Amino acid sequence: MCEMAKEKSKSEIITALIDHNVFKMPDGRQFYEASENELKSILYTHSDIKHIC
Repeated sequence: MCEMAKEKSKSEIITALIDHNVFKMPDGRQFYEASENELKSILYTHSDIKHIC
């Protein structure tokens, strides 16, 4: 995984998800209940990133 992705805090990832109009985890959980790795995975799924390092 890229260094840039590793440096993002959980709150920054949540903000990015909200910017992509994603407001909950796919299973219905709130973001604060998910791990950082789960949040990053969802963000990459909803972003325009074609290739991650």
